[in-house]
Amino acid sequence: MQAFACSSLVLSAALAANTAYADDAKTSPAPTEVAQADVADASDMGMAEVIVTGTRKVGMQASDSPAPVQVVGAETLKQSGAADVSNMISMQVPSFNVNQRGGDMASQTLTANLRNLSANHVLVLVNGKRRHITSNVGASSGEEAADLAFIPQDAIDHVEVLTDGAAAQYGSDAIAGVINIILKKDKSGGSAGVSYAGYKDGGGGTDTWTASAAFGNDKSYFDLSAEVQNQATVTRAQPYGPAVCVSNPTECQAYIDTGGPNSSALANYLANDSAMKYYPGGTSLNHVGDPPEVHRQMAFFNAGYDLDGLQFYSFGNYGKKTAQSIETYRRPSQDGGYTDPTTGEVTHKYAYGFNPYEASDEVDMSLAGGVKGDLAGWSWDAAAVYGKDYMDVYTLNSMNFTLWQETGASPSSFFDGRYKASQTTGTLDVSKNFSVGMAEPLTLAMGGEWRRDTYGIEPGEAASYYGSGASSFPGYNPAVNTGDYQRHSYAGYVDVILQPIEPWQIDIAGRYEHYSDFGSKTVGKLTTRYDFSPAFAIRGTASTGFRAPTLGEEYYSAVNVGPTSANPQLQPNSSGAASLGFGGGLKPELSTNFSLGLVLHPIERMTSTLDFYQIKIKDRVEIGSFAYSTGCVDDPTSPCPADTNGDGVNDSDYNQALGLALVQMGYLGGIDPATEGGSLDSTARANISVSLFNNALTTRTRGVDFVTTYSTLPSWGVIDWTAAANYNKNKVLHADSAPAALGGAVMFSDVTQKNLETDSPKYRFNLGMLTTIGKFSVNLKERIYGPQSTLQSVSSFPDSVVSQLKTYEGGNYYKRKIGVLALTDIEFSYKPITNLSVSLGADNVFNQYPDKLPKPIWDYYVNSYSTNTSRAYINNSPIGYFGARYYGKLTYTF
Repeated sequence: MQAFACSSLVLSAALAANTAYADDAKTSPAPTEVAQADVADASDMGMAEVIVTGTRKVGMQASDSPAPVQVVGAETLKQSGAADVSNMISMQVPSFNVNQRGGDMASQTLTANLRNLSANHVLVLVNGKRRHITSNVGASSGEEAADLAFIPQDAIDHVEVLTDGAAAQYGSDAIAGVINIILKKDKSGGSAGVSYAGYKDGGGGTDTWTASAAFGNDKSYFDLSAEVQNQATVTRAQPYGPAVCVSNPTECQAYIDTGGPNSSALANYLANDSAMKYYPGGTSLNHVGDPPEVHRQMAFFNAGYDLDGLQFYSFGNYGKKTAQSIETYRRPSQDGGYTDPTTGEVTHKYAYGFNPYEASDEVDMSLAGGVKGDLAGWSWDAAAVYGKDYMDVYTLNSMNFTLWQETGASPSSFFDGRYKASQTTGTLDVSKNFSVGMAEPLTLAMGGEWRRDTYGIEPGEAASYYGSGASSFPGYNPAVNTGDYQRHSYAGYVDVILQPIEPWQIDIAGRYEHYSDFGSKTVGKLTTRYDFSPAFAIRGTASTGFRAPTLGEEYYSAVNVGPTSANPQLQPNSSGAASLGFGGGLKPELSTNFSLGLVLHPIERMTSTLDFYQIKIKDRVEIGSFAYSTGCVDDPTSPCPADTNGDGVNDSDYNQALGLALVQMGYLGGIDPATEGGSLDSTARANISVSLFNNALTTRTRGVDFVTTYSTLPSWGVIDWTAAANYNKNKVLHADSAPAALGGAVMFSDVTQKNLETDSPKYRFNLGMLTTIGKFSVNLKERIYGPQSTLQSVSSFPDSVVSQLKTYEGGNYYKRKIGVLALTDIEFSYKPITNLSVSLGADNVFNQYPDKLPKPIWDYYVNSYSTNTSRAYINNSPIGYFGARYYGKLTYTF
């Protein structure tokens, strides 16, 4: 609250200063030429910028667009300590949100969304051409979008963010909007820069090295940008269990006094879990959810050449990334133990337990080429784009429990397999203006697209999937999980733009697409705008759209495990899924979008936009999970499900249909866990569930976007003001029931549906004031995130804990709530010479953290050695749980 008050005080002072500056402008002498030039430069990346997104009319400015488009310039993007392009955009556009954490492989590919929909509902373009997607389906439960982290910041001229449904113009995925990355087209000059950032409370040290150079003449341009980044992990992890030897401190201390904290006697004592699971200096901090250590190297080029009226162009990238994330702590005894056949002695591979690591080596590349020109009054553009992403996946500092139990030996590192995805696209676009007696010529645009998508998983080494597989991330079994898949699609569109009278614009678009795997879809869009005066306009859109499920969603399968749980994920079109009543695979999502907005120019140098929207999505793809059994014992030689109470009957919570599906798909091999197809982690059989993607939900999203920009011109410099906000409300309108074969199992409970509606901030505000005085500038920003919450079951807590909580839904749930978060960012910049810029700044300068878990729950987690004790903070916060981030930057331009 103290930081919130400080933040509010800072912004209040800034707003008061704004009024004073405006008054000064009325009476002071005319601003200097330098100040006026600065305003012109600022406006180039604002509402006055000519855009190419959301319209096919040449020369359209953002302030005149019938569709809501926000433009963010390259310099604005860099005015933060953000480490990648996704987070840079999110710092400027409130409706664009980045998932700041993830578990398992999800943490190694950050995903971002518009309007709190899925990352799959945003289409990413580069220079107006579709960008390929990542191969990592594990990111955020199936979100397989384009990875903006492979685009160097120095390659970007500006970013256009269309916050409107645009599938009728651009095709699949553009349900929530479009991100169009426009690359630089410089013909000379360049830059070199270095920056370092880290967190006040430790960790996250990130060094970034950038360079760019441009060459060309009056007929050509060639821009080359490169970036190298090394990002350390950051942890706020907590001990896994109570302090040293709490269960029997006298006996435990005797071992320490006798042989020291690393003695074999103490190791055996701990390995049997007879005293404690954590001791000072041990490995047993539970780090799961910490951001990974990442090393990136990437380059991007953009080139063009004019020859005899034809404009040839090409752009592309090559990038490499290595990442490593730490997983949930395993206790010493959780490897099952190896029993020596001669002595009967039981030994464990890791005497003090272990934290496995999931690691990846990723390569991302693309190449685009095209030519455009004019023929008989028609402008045409023919292009081809190829993009590919593949990721080799590893498990490190781990073991295969089955191998250890059978032989007393196991590798520590495993190659788990390779993800791979590619996209090949060919496009032809033509347009022509016709004089038809209206205020402006009618623009007719037409085009076609052909696309080939591929996806595949290659198997890991045998030890990674044999039996229980590598602990924390079993490898991909060639008999169950691997394969190569592809599909083809073609599309055609027509777009008509007309202006019957000067103040009235109309844009009508229609698109037809055919996919080789699920058939055809036709969608349309009507956009209009009416300018009542230069100071006031109204605009609106009605459209239909669709999203084709990614091949990863259709074909990905794996076993996701924890220390005491296993979750096989079935392919939606597999025989196992069909046996459960999910036959036929995934259908495309269908959307209906409506928006209504206002555009205001109340005074000189001020522009405001206010856009209300509704997005309804039918057959929305989500991952559903069903409990198979909670009665399986740790003994890998016992059948699963087990007769845990010895009454001769399998446990009542065993789901026969799911068991048959698991056997059919090879996930359960009967009693022998090492039979072909493997078994589930023998130490993770206490809780087994099955999941798969399905078209189960119909959702509705309503909200409003607000953006205002304003510049004041005091005699001593320039002040650029920005205010942007997004309010968003999600509603689950319908959830399909589980198929009859599952015997009444619930796919999406009422509580699960409520959590989908409330598990994101209700609103977000961005307020900014950039003050430039000669060689100095100060950029002050305030980011405000609204509240969010989820309901969590209390069934695992004893009455002594539940009695201390405020409960909901008949006393069965408690609420994890994150309140309003207000973060202040500030950056100071100075140019000692014309070509050199030095910046120092801080994001979240007052070191704000999200809410903590309720204390009774946290105490219970710690004292019961729960795997939930990874940190005291609620883990789905939009700001992460890392605190203030300080940074410094040095940039030289030439």
